Amino acid sequence: MVERHLFTLLILFFALTDFVFARESAIEAVDKNNLRVCADPTNLPFSNENGDGYENDIAKLIGEKLNIPVVYEFFPQVIGYVRNTLNKKKCDVIIGITANHELVLNTIPYMRWSYGMVFLNDNGIEVDRPDHPQLADLSIGAQAGTPPTFILQRYNLMSKVRPYNLTFDPRVAVIGETMIEDLIDGLTDIAFMSGPIATYFLGKKGLTKNDYTFIPLETTDQGWGRMDYYTTMGVRDGETDWKKKLNKFIKENQKEIDAILAKHNIPVLSLRPGKRKKSKDSTTEALIKGRPPVK
Repeated sequence: MVERHLFTLLILFFALTDFVFARESAIEAVDKNNLRVCADPTNLPFSNENGDGYENDIAKLIGEKLNIPVVYEFFPQVIGYVRNTLNKKKCDVIIGITANHELVLNTIPYMRWSYGMVFLNDNGIEVDRPDHPQLADLSIGAQAGTPPTFILQRYNLMSKVRPYNLTFDPRVAVIGETMIEDLIDGLTDIAFMSGPIATYFLGKKGLTKNDYTFIPLETTDQGWGRMDYYTTMGVRDGETDWKKKLNKFIKENQKEIDAILAKHNIPVLSLRPGKRKKSKDSTTEALIKGRPPVK
């Protein structure tokens, strides 16, 4: 009996030792002399090799606050991105990654963005919600498999959709830019797409906020997908001290981060939305009632 207890204690001791060693090894993997950032070299408005993205600016701000230089490990954000960068310890932080991502340890969020409806002004479109009757007469751009397609299916609008591929190689083509080009050229009347991507490519084409309307879509609990997302930073699992340092940075510099997002014309939602109020004309109420568009 005594031998069994001693054996159990030895197993617990070695397990605890291995855990502590692994955690310390993970912390030691973070470069103390450089801010090593994992980033996509051609993925604006997020990041690029020239430092033009808002994630580049946030990385620069972190480097200034920590008083260390910023260096990059560039790799395209395709399948295997986290595995080939952060997990191989080629870099120590991903500046922008969705909250609750299973492959990283997430920091607290610093922004919340959403999918939405975007259309050009002065063309007679009066849509203000996803069940608006006018949608039945419009050509709709949407990326296959993205959350807005659940809404379009709910309102029997898929026959009006001009579809775009979900997966693509950003080194070859950018679907978001193609969607905006088609919107400008009149191949579509309205697009259901990511807010940050929509506003970036509209700006790239020379349009200002006065030239278009972007209506964010709200998340509901009705089972057709999440429409808004929190963006965090991501570090390796076990690097809790590094995560705490980045959390402290976010808390102390949220206003400066907000200014960076505003400079890049990124449409964001409140980080603390609270309880959503339902009204007759709200997007949430329209989704819950599920009224199909009618002429």
